[in-house]
Amino acid sequence: MVRPLLAMSLAGVVSATLAAPAHAANNVNIGQRYNDGLDSRYSVTSLTSAAQSMGYTATGDTNGRHVNDVFNDGVGSAVLGLFGHSNGGIFQTDEGATDAQDSILAAGTTTDVVSPYSNVRFLTEYLPYAEIDDMRLLILAGCDTALSSAWGDFNKAAISRGVDSVISFSDLVYYPATTSTTAVSTTNYSGNYFWDRFSYHATTGVSLSTALARARTDLVAKEGNAHGWDTYVIRGAVSNPGGVKLKPAGAGEPWDSDPLATEAFSSFAQLTPIATTTSQDADGAQLTDVTTAEGVLYRARPDGTILDAVGTPTTSGEVTLSADQAREAAQRFVQAGVPGFSADWTLVTDEAASHLDGDALQLLQWRTVEAGKSGTREVTVEIDRRTGAVVYLSAARGAANAGAFPISAQEAIATARAAIGDEQSPATAVADTWDTSRWTVTIDRGLTGRTDAQLPDVERLEVDARTGDVLARTTT
Repeated sequence: MVRPLLAMSLAGVVSATLAAPAHAANNVNIGQRYNDGLDSRYSVTSLTSAAQSMGYTATGDTNGRHVNDVFNDGVGSAVLGLFGHSNGGIFQTDEGATDAQDSILAAGTTTDVVSPYSNVRFLTEYLPYAEIDDMRLLILAGCDTALSSAWGDFNKAAISRGVDSVISFSDLVYYPATTSTTAVSTTNYSGNYFWDRFSYHATTGVSLSTALARARTDLVAKEGNAHGWDTYVIRGAVSNPGGVKLKPAGAGEPWDSDPLATEAFSSFAQLTPIATTTSQDADGAQLTDVTTAEGVLYRARPDGTILDAVGTPTTSGEVTLSADQAREAAQRFVQAGVPGFSADWTLVTDEAASHLDGDALQLLQWRTVEAGKSGTREVTVEIDRRTGAVVYLSAARGAANAGAFPISAQEAIATARAAIGDEQSPATAVADTWDTSRWTVTIDRGLTGRTDAQLPDVERLEVDARTGDVLARTTT
């Protein structure tokens, strides 16, 4: 079989609870520090530890794993997590002596029932509704894994084999970029932090949709940037894959759940609380987690302000709101519910978004303006264009006092180029203030790797706009 050269470039809160099997369910997580520096080891250790605490027999491989072993792991796993390099229809599970020898798990097509390669396996090699039918969750934590290519479509392949829920991503996502001597314990930022927080939220018994939404909020609250992890997509063979829960530990099985979509509400005071628990934010401070009769879950800070909220979007029916109408509805909600919000805040994102099959969302994000640049407060809203309901909201805060930018954009780019030894690739710099004033420099090398399965090669460096120090380095 010859492959062409490829230019590859939340919501259910009401769900059934799966009964735990008589034997402990298995969880396998795989990641590594790749030769180019992408470091997903902390993600692996976080989910493995969380799964163990929930009763799974969980193992984590932080040195990569040959795809034949990964394929065999899938047969016995209730949860299989892959963290690292990827693109549409392909995931690199380990590195070979050359690019052509890298281990690749590919989605596969209807004709890919036996792999002709020694280092490539296909999801479509699994027997339909047999070998991985008991898989409760497949995590494909890498760039563009929700997209299709000549190698197939991960979501379609997994659903055809009976996987209950699949988490993938529709855009580039960033992990820490480290050196070979970097300790795992020092890499809990960017993508690793996202999966660390997801793992924590999963142990509290919330649905996958809610765990992902809260991890997204936590990452923005910590770093002022979602680093692409807000583009999660949830698909699966069950009717409500976003409603699947990992706690209690259990294998996957066919089941039905059809939560009612959230109806439009004008404020959180309009909702009826029916259950209240507590959890911790990223800094260990206590939050109040509220479940409402309307199916909305929200987290409140000690001062009573809302950190974030998650509802259930519609997944079928006529779209009744234009993008302009959705924006107006979102702005009215924020003005009523977020203290300090005003017309002076800048709308920095206004675009269509999707996490579940059939949803129709409009994503709006506002930031304060400080020294003419994006500042230390943000509000993100996703609104259902069928009902006008807010189905996701986050209101995060940075810690800087004021923005100052003595370092210019050109100086920041020069610093970033020197740090990674790249003087040629296209580079851009964007300024904002969160925990400090900073330039985010993006250096895009395009696609690299084996010619028939190339991977995005993009790096971002945060440069302190006051001192010129490199604060963080991340990569796809």
